[in-house]
Amino acid sequence: MWVIIIIIIAGILIYNIGKKSGETIGRVNNDGGMRLKYARLLHNILTGHKDSRIMTETRTYIKAGVDNYGGRTIFHIQQCPNNTVMIDYEVSNNPVIPSFRLRFTFPDTMNQDLMMEQIVLGIQKKMNRL
Repeated sequence: MWVIIIIIIAGILIYNIGKKSGETIGRVNNDGGMRLKYARLLHNILTGHKDSRIMTETRTYIKAGVDNYGGRTIFHIQQCPNNTVMIDYEVSNNPVIPSFRLRFTFPDTMNQDLMMEQIVLGIQKKMNRL
């Protein structure tokens, strides 16, 4: 009896997770995919350094930035449910700056230039503390 109840509850949870994931993918697809949906933000990231590039792209995720002799500076852009985007900024293997990671969450309809401004302000605050 308990086994059946646990199986039913697990099935409901799996269904709900799959439904949310499908809705998120559908919204990104309706906006033309991650590159198009976040084109302005990607432009700001990719023009920041001559070696910047898109490294990984899936239906709801893009990794872009620089990975060279001076270390890694990477932006992880993840489309999330409930019309939000989560952006992780990661610095590692840099000979001058200790490794760190910052996380930003925005409504996905927010102006992407404003997103970038808030990210830059967060980075500046972190750099001032180092």
